[in-house]
Amino acid sequence: MNIFNADLHIHSPHSIAVSKTLNLDTMLETCKKKGLNILGTGDVLQPDWLKYLENKLEKDKDGAYCYKDIYFILQTEIEDQESVHEVVFFEDFDMVKNIQKKLVPYSTNILGEWGGRPRVNLSPPELVDIISDEGAIIGPAHAFTPFKAIFRQNKFKTLKDCYQDATKNIFFIELGLSANTHLADRLKCLKDVTFLSNSDAHSQNPRSLGREFNRFDIDNPSFEEILLALKRKDGRKISLNVGLHPKLGKYYKMFCNKCRRRIIFKKAKKTIQNVFNQYSITENFIAIFSSNPQTAKNQYIKQVADNKIVCPACKEEFGKNFKVKLGVSERIDVISTSENPIHPDHRPNYINAVPLIDIIRSIKNIKSSTSKTVLNEYNKIISELGPEFEILINLPISKIEKFDPTIASVIRAFRNNEIEYTPGGGGTYGQINLKI
Repeated sequence: MNIFNADLHIHSPHSIAVSKTLNLDTMLETCKKKGLNILGTGDVLQPDWLKYLENKLEKDKDGAYCYKDIYFILQTEIEDQESVHEVVFFEDFDMVKNIQKKLVPYSTNILGEWGGRPRVNLSPPELVDIISDEGAIIGPAHAFTPFKAIFRQNKFKTLKDCYQDATKNIFFIELGLSANTHLADRLKCLKDVTFLSNSDAHSQNPRSLGREFNRFDIDNPSFEEILLALKRKDGRKISLNVGLHPKLGKYYKMFCNKCRRRIIFKKAKKTIQNVFNQYSITENFIAIFSSNPQTAKNQYIKQVADNKIVCPACKEEFGKNFKVKLGVSERIDVISTSENPIHPDHRPNYINAVPLIDIIRSIKNIKSSTSKTVLNEYNKIISELGPEFEILINLPISKIEKFDPTIASVIRAFRNNEIEYTPGGGGTYGQINLKI
């Protein structure tokens, strides 16, 4: 059995808000820096991208597609009738074209220039049936995010609710950037499915591509082997999930759907009732004060789940009643079947990683992940110490210290789960808070 690091969900320049310089060559460059062996192609149903991939990818003796020394799984994301986003993997280009032909009657944009993530007018069970009947595999993308996800607020609470009898053909879910194994395993309905941690990258920037990945134990990087691993058959499996700490994700905390301020709870200096009219407003946060913040938070979450909470900041600023939405962590609180995670025996370890780009940005107090100063420092450490995943996970701290003691101290802290975070929410990524 061999080990492959795989990021199986990305996009192409034919999806909205994707870098126009993203292509196989720029992906290849980032994969080498990250330590990735397998990548999803993204958007393979879009005709121009499909043609590009057919012309560039070659098949090896095991039937795996490759470009130079990186392997690819034919992949796309689809939005169904319920606005649930699904990740789909295909065995070959013939399968892609057969499914594309079957979906065309149900989609107005699947063949369009911006049809990279097509909208298909089929229910989740109908879509799963079409995909699985052709031999492809499908599962929910970024399953817990507040937008376009299976478990979002006021939507489905279990896989069965969504897929009905087609649930038998759902072998995996994608966790998304604001969730991890420890959060997802609070739902009993997920105990038999495999968890994927993918980037959903819209850019080849190393802060985007490969920010989450899966370590596969398989014989070779073919579709057949990937499928066996997702089904956990014949010794094939995912042996490790690596992803952002959920608090670094964009949707971890609840937020106003209009102004996107995140909601936090703080201890009041004096005894007050657990009502929600004592608060402070900043540019990014609304702080609710209470004598018992945890109790107040629990009550608040229940009311947000029932669409009963209006954003106080928008009420003051605009005189409008814009509602507060649950973030990933609060939505899981609402629909979970256990207070703590119950990990099935087959569940691999999950590493809550902090991207090397974020570590460098925080140390240098630079906001942009595309800053030349940050990227130059990133490229320097990669050239001296090796791929990012190796540096973050396996490389002895003593070796990192010889390059940069401060970077080494941050990596040691996240390995020991000692980093403090400002949680993300409302479309804003979280941040690490360094004590250096």
